[in-house]
Amino acid sequence: MDIQLATRDYALCLSNNTITEPTGGTWVSAAAIYLGATGPVNGSWIQSLCAELNVTQPLYGSWVIALADHYGITQPKNGSWWFAIADEVCNGIPATPCIWGVNTNNFGNEGRIWAATTPCGAPVAGPEDWEQAANIWEQEPENWEAI
Repeated sequence: MDIQLATRDYALCLSNNTITEPTGGTWVSAAAIYLGATGPVNGSWIQSLCAELNVTQPLYGSWVIALADHYGITQPKNGSWWFAIADEVCNGIPATPCIWGVNTNNFGNEGRIWAATTPCGAPVAGPEDWEQAANIWEQEPENWEAI
């Protein structure tokens, strides 16, 4: 996705296009509300957004840099921390590692919790219905993680 308006594009990608307007007055507030916030924290929607993502401290005195750090971003892109954040959320590999039994990252039509101990890669073309797939994945070698 080409980033046009960083905070709007961040909110759209974060919500999988569920957010359609700047609820609460801004795109940052809309993202925070989408994640479960009920209002600003210390008068700040960015701090509220960070709180919803378990980011509890500003980094170098900045909540935006702390948010970037949450996504593994170490420097601005195109001169903007927000651009880097939006680009990562919209175009990057998911920051949430796929860990068995912990998260709900989906592969194709798969609805069960799945994962590996490394960050998720880009999804393979699909969707693949595991129940009807030609590959019999139950019969894969037990040491498949080492493959």
